[in-house]
Amino acid sequence: MAEKWPVMRDTSSTQSVQAATPETVGEYSQDALASQAVLTEAARQVDIIHTSLAGMTAIVMMLLIAVALPLIGYPPVKQPWAFAIMVLTSFCGIGGLYYMNYRVHKHVSQQARLTEVLVNSLGQGFLSFDREGTCGEVYSQACIDLLETAPVGKHIQDVLRTPEGQRGDFKDWMEILFMPNHALGFDDVIKFMPQFFPHKQDRRISLMYKPIYVRGSELFQVVVIATDQTEEYAAQQRVKQQQNFAEMICRIFKERNQFRTTLTHLREFLDSAEQPNIKRAEAAPLLRSMHTLKAAVKHFHLAELGDIVHKLENDLRSDQIKSDEMFQQALRVGCRQIAEALTKVKSEVRDLVGQDYEWRGNMHEVEESAILDFVREMHARKTDPEVIRRFLSTIAAVPANDCFRAFERELHDLAGIMGKQAKPIRFTGTNPRVLTQSIQHFLFSLTHVCRNIVDHGIEAPITRMARGKDPAGQISIHTEVVTRDDQPGEWLHVIIGDDGAGIDPSRVRARLASIDPEGAWRTEDDQKVIQRIFNWGFSTRDSVTELSGHGVGMEAVEREVKLLGGTIAVQSELYKATRFDMYVPYVLELEKPAKPTAVLPKPVREEPMHRA
Repeated sequence: MAEKWPVMRDTSSTQSVQAATPETVGEYSQDALASQAVLTEAARQVDIIHTSLAGMTAIVMMLLIAVALPLIGYPPVKQPWAFAIMVLTSFCGIGGLYYMNYRVHKHVSQQARLTEVLVNSLGQGFLSFDREGTCGEVYSQACIDLLETAPVGKHIQDVLRTPEGQRGDFKDWMEILFMPNHALGFDDVIKFMPQFFPHKQDRRISLMYKPIYVRGSELFQVVVIATDQTEEYAAQQRVKQQQNFAEMICRIFKERNQFRTTLTHLREFLDSAEQPNIKRAEAAPLLRSMHTLKAAVKHFHLAELGDIVHKLENDLRSDQIKSDEMFQQALRVGCRQIAEALTKVKSEVRDLVGQDYEWRGNMHEVEESAILDFVREMHARKTDPEVIRRFLSTIAAVPANDCFRAFERELHDLAGIMGKQAKPIRFTGTNPRVLTQSIQHFLFSLTHVCRNIVDHGIEAPITRMARGKDPAGQISIHTEVVTRDDQPGEWLHVIIGDDGAGIDPSRVRARLASIDPEGAWRTEDDQKVIQRIFNWGFSTRDSVTELSGHGVGMEAVEREVKLLGGTIAVQSELYKATRFDMYVPYVLELEKPAKPTAVLPKPVREEPMHRA
């Protein structure tokens, strides 16, 4: 037999009827047809029930009249044919009524199964409880997953795992909820009910409450709807972290000196915390410093680092710390976490504040032109050249590795576009300080080396793994100041290498054969022939892409190197590595030196051989 349910009424919304317009007739017709279909089917089932009741009433009335005939002065039914008609009519009526009730029962069962499937397909947990707090027999399958229990017959506080200290308040609010004519509305009261379920697997399960009313406004039961918002919450947290990161960068950019000071104090705190045998009774300066650092890192939106410092401060001040050994153990654990978070922050802000920012002290921005004008003034006043050189090296020059930050960002961006992987660049050498004024065009041209490495050098991850390599390619940059036996003066030696596919001399020769069949390359060895990649118009690409194929990129690099009076060469081992070896004059003065002419050949522009 179908179970009778009271009608659920949503008091938070109202319906309004408006005339259909030509613009809304399509949408209105679809909604209207759907609504009419549901209402027509419901009305039809109600009509069947009414018909059954009317037929049953007619049969009973007929039988009562037949029995009551003697009482009203009429002779009883004695003819067999009349009795047979009455019996036949009764059985036909009862059979018809049974058939109609069977149809109603079948329809209700189908609708119940359909409703169960629809409810379970939502992935939400549905259950209800009465004024006693007892959960009903009807619930969705998702309750077992989301609420980790079958709620039938259990108290709602046990199902929702209400903490012992909050059960009294929960009971009071539940009594108010079912109290008739109370001043607070349903939506006001449920704000004090549990809003989230404490899932054992740390899933974020939100709880929503809906009323079921009977007889107008009397609350009969409350439906609890549990929804898994774990993924949505994780997405919101990621967005919040990104916003926090953006705010952190903006704050650091505006207050870089203060940020450097903060990180320096953090390092000093870690150094002081490493001292052996720190006693709890003498740790007041340490705790004071920690409290100050917590406020400082929060100022720069370093949320994770701030939370770690805050937790360590609470742990060290806790009454559970009974001895100096426990204090020292908690301090070591917290300092290790702070050091790890500090390393992460360094990595995130390295490009913004420099490689060795925390040891540079306060810094002030000065236009390069002002520095160079000051150097010219010192020249005019005949200042000691060594003083000028030292000033340029200390004030105007920058670490060579800093000149490759844009190179590194472009490398990883292009690798992502090409579906390749690249590890962080490995910097080696002495990282000398350089004046960028004289080599800025050379540095700018190195974008072609970057594109060459990504497009031709680093293989796709699956190819690298097939060759026994790490899926991510390794690019290295080596910088140092050297002297050369064949040239006077100091030289900036730059080596950019990768562990990619290398340069195939046979492909270079095949390309040269198609554009210059009788060229001098025919007598060159492998090492010499791969230098042809610096020729104007040469490319091993059969078609032009966004990254390569024009045959002008590597020639542009060679041209800038030679304009400085330097040299460039490429070395390669097939399927293993490639490296670009460059020498440019090391200059720490404003005037450019004369180009060396003793050994270096005069740069000759070759005619374009091929433009892919």
